[in-house]
Amino acid sequence: SIDVYRSWIAGEEDRVAVKAAQFDEAWDDGAAGLSVLPPTAETLLRLKERSPGKRPVPAPAPDEAEKPAEAPDPRWRHQEEAIAAFMADPAGILEMATGTGKTRTAIRILTQLVAEKKIETAVITMDGTDLLDQWADELSAWNTAGGPGWLIYRHYERFHEISDYALDTRGSLILISRGQLPKLLKRLSPGVKSKALIVHDEVHGLGTPGSVANLAGQHQAFGFRLGLSATPERAYDDAGNAFVAAELGPVLFRFPLEAAISRGVLSEFDYLPLPYELTDDDRERLKAVYARQAARARTAKPMSKEEVWTELSKVYKTAEMKPAVFEELLAKDASLLKRCIIFVETKEYGERILELVHRHTHLYRTYYAEDDRAHLVDFANGEIDCLITCHRISQGIDIRSLSTVVLFASARAQLETIQRIGRCLRFDPDRPDKRALVVDFVRPANPDDTHENADQQRFVWLSALSTVRKGDSHGS
Repeated sequence: SIDVYRSWIAGEEDRVAVKAAQFDEAWDDGAAGLSVLPPTAETLLRLKERSPGKRPVPAPAPDEAEKPAEAPDPRWRHQEEAIAAFMADPAGILEMATGTGKTRTAIRILTQLVAEKKIETAVITMDGTDLLDQWADELSAWNTAGGPGWLIYRHYERFHEISDYALDTRGSLILISRGQLPKLLKRLSPGVKSKALIVHDEVHGLGTPGSVANLAGQHQAFGFRLGLSATPERAYDDAGNAFVAAELGPVLFRFPLEAAISRGVLSEFDYLPLPYELTDDDRERLKAVYARQAARARTAKPMSKEEVWTELSKVYKTAEMKPAVFEELLAKDASLLKRCIIFVETKEYGERILELVHRHTHLYRTYYAEDDRAHLVDFANGEIDCLITCHRISQGIDIRSLSTVVLFASARAQLETIQRIGRCLRFDPDRPDKRALVVDFVRPANPDDTHENADQQRFVWLSALSTVRKGDSHGS
């Protein structure tokens, strides 16, 4: 039932007081004929899962709201330029370096489209629970701090709200994993899509074979299509790149790492390449890959070039000499483990690195797919100093206090490396003069090499990038 109280009628305040007293009595388990039980641990967990990640921020009081707005920081004018580029051609991709505010820019575009009554709903999609949760926090803050008051639905991991959203999309948006997106788009009519914005964060993920098969032709009906990425192109995948462009449009705006560092949006960094050599066991593992390739060539399922490259690269990423080289570095300066993320290829390889780290600090944790997310939260809060992880934390995590990234493993394509070093290049307002450190492992050239190996290519690129200074002219 619903009770209505009329403030303009005498005696209503007494009714309110009685109702409040009755509620307090019931809540304290003092009402006759009524038992009030505390929530179970399971109930509390479900409440926490559905609650915002951050405390909602109330709108400013009138006297605060009337204060003159501060002049915008000119370092961040690239966001205005990106918004203008999209509003002029609302179907395409914003290529912005990690840490330069892609999420904030997209939310500002969403705000403008809502204010101009150009959209009635929005679909925001990406891969990875951490990134989706981060978006949920940002959207919750936007909604409570002067936003339109839209309903925010989620459909990924533990959230299953696709049906609630599809029932009435007007005045709401949904955060959904890319794997679940085909189910949703089939339920949205062309009319709904025409008044909708769809956002693909880390848009390179849209070009996977699974997305190509399940999402072809599903985006053209959307009135507004926005892709976000530090590097939208998929390496060695022309078909995937063509699909992304066909579904969302071309790159409309670019703000690369060089421009971000030279403008002071991202921190400068030092690059420390550590040479290593292959051991005899490493070479035997390489021979085993070629042996498998030869054996399967005689079958109906020969190894593809991609399979061969992947297996060969795994040998280099897990080279046996790297831990010893890293041990020598820690013996000289173990302080680099403070506010540090170490990227490894596999959990098994990470165990070897844990042994080294443990000799210098106990303030470390691992963060793999099956690990408790609390380890990441502890690291972000400064309760631990060092995190050993693999692919999972490469994208979408904002930890501004991070100082050092160690690359035991990094792909030939620049995308993964950009995402990983971008973790430590984010500007830290508590340390405006922060200078980051990127530690890398580089295999020297052999006399019989006909071209640069992947480590050498990365060395040339990162060495040049580390020379960029604030104030340089890099299109900034």
